[in-house]
Amino acid sequence: MTHTQVIKSPPPPAMSDKPKAIGFVRNDVSGLDAPRHATDVQRHAHALGYQYVYTVRPPVDVDDPIGYVLGMAAGLGVDVIVVFDLGHVNCLPALICDEGFDLETVCRQSMWARTAQPLPGVAMGAA
Repeated sequence: MTHTQVIKSPPPPAMSDKPKAIGFVRNDVSGLDAPRHATDVQRHAHALGYQYVYTVRPPVDVDDPIGYVLGMAAGLGVDVIVVFDLGHVNCLPALICDEGFDLETVCRQSMWARTAQPLPGVAMGAA
């Protein structure tokens, strides 16, 4: 009697295994380039292997666009916020990282790691 050994490849990672990301594009920062910046942000997130969830473009009348995106990120349970450049976060990555999210930028490709860890079941960044 002969034995045959079957070797199975591990299954490819499921979409839920990838870190979730949202894009953040401010019309007051991007101006007429906002549609291109939104596309670049989404492409960048996909290229880095993130599960891209949504592009946040706060309404023009929102007083605190960064607070707006932080609330969306907390509600969607994402790990990463992707922006075109640091101007979208007032050149202060800590505004995102101190709320428990990683920050990725497209133009001057960079990554800032979260400085706070979100607590399970607690929405960080929401006011």
